[in-house]
Amino acid sequence: MKYIIFDMDGVIVNSEPVIMKAALDALKNGGIEASEEDFIPYIGAGEEHFIIEPCKRANKAELTEKIMDDMFRNFEQNIKEMKVFPSAKPLIEKLKNLGYTLALVSSAAERKLVASLKAAEIDPSVFMVILSGNDVTEKKPSPAPYLLAADKLGADPAECLVIEDALSGVKSAKAAGMQCAAVTTSFSEEKLKSAGADYVTRDIIDILSLLNG
Repeated sequence: MKYIIFDMDGVIVNSEPVIMKAALDALKNGGIEASEEDFIPYIGAGEEHFIIEPCKRANKAELTEKIMDDMFRNFEQNIKEMKVFPSAKPLIEKLKNLGYTLALVSSAAERKLVASLKAAEIDPSVFMVILSGNDVTEKKPSPAPYLLAADKLGADPAECLVIEDALSGVKSAKAAGMQCAAVTTSFSEEKLKSAGADYVTRDIIDILSLLNG
């Protein structure tokens, strides 16, 4: 492995509780009822679906853009409530020092991605390539995001290790022909393995042992 590609949510930070609350509050202010259960199918596939789908269901698609903007504003205002995984920054720094080329591929909107990196105190420059949900037309579980990352890195997918937490992300990485290490922050080991993960851990710092092995 020469290239390590990180997912963002569930790997570096746990933004789901904050973005879900931000979405629910925005939808409620827009007169649309929803619950966190409505969001579960879209975890890892782009938080815009948290707004798009409820708006469609309520026949209020014309409110989508405004409510989505409200969601991101709510998220930014409550960013301090977001959990940053303690192993993320040390792992990234160690991998960089060991000579690995790093990339970040997230289904999150660029606005959310920038806020999350800032909250995690991670310098974006450590990543040779950063792709947000705004940079791709097809999102995970399509292999398109990871294939685009490999292309921008000038990398053979077989030389890439993806670190994921979501089933859609694991499926995306494997469909792109990459190895995938998954962390059990969002789904069980059994579900992650069923999705195709090559390696499953409770803490991403274990990735160092995997690479050394």
